[in-house]
Amino acid sequence: MNKRILLWGGLAAILAIAVGMGIYLASDDTPETTSADDIIDAETQNMLQVQSEDWVKGNPDADVVVVKYSDFQCPACRQAAMMDASVEDELGDDVAFVYRHFTLPNFEHSRTAAKYAEAAGKQGKFWEMHNMIFNYQERWSRGDANSIFEEMVEHLDLDREQLQQDMESAEVGDRIDEHRSQGERLQVRGVPSLFINGEAQQYPGSPDEFRELLESYL
Repeated sequence: MNKRILLWGGLAAILAIAVGMGIYLASDDTPETTSADDIIDAETQNMLQVQSEDWVKGNPDADVVVVKYSDFQCPACRQAAMMDASVEDELGDDVAFVYRHFTLPNFEHSRTAAKYAEAAGKQGKFWEMHNMIFNYQERWSRGDANSIFEEMVEHLDLDREQLQQDMESAEVGDRIDEHRSQGERLQVRGVPSLFINGEAQQYPGSPDEFRELLESYL
């Protein structure tokens, strides 16, 4: 596979974002957004801080913490990942971007994709696998998913035997389930769900609007 597989689709990605962000529900595909007015108590607010085992891009000690609950097979989550990528380089010193799983049962391969990402993370390549899974979402979600995931494993030069053991481990499965459980306690009803400094927000319609939203917290 070409090394350019890790790159986002540039202008095409931005155009895809401009189409608009859909929200995928835990129970069906009906659009919905997490309300910014949702009341979250002090205990659950703590879950919206950076945790020791979180996957974080940017500055883990930043004053602005962006927590996203996401599903790898959700098309709107792919657009959200592109949106994140459009601002991470510019704001990465001031913002912590946290990824958490919220796998949906109506997506056939989303849990498998999450396991590949988690297992890759144990070999120090969570974000590389994250990027590839989203970048090639249309291929694996409609084709032979496991075969395509294995191509990604080869491209990232991961230890295949270790990765398989980790994917089958209770630790990886429990981590994915814990993310989902946390999301439910935070009143997450669909994906992608975005929280900034503990406040539920809807993904904006463009990278510029997203940048402005984040900058309003700085």
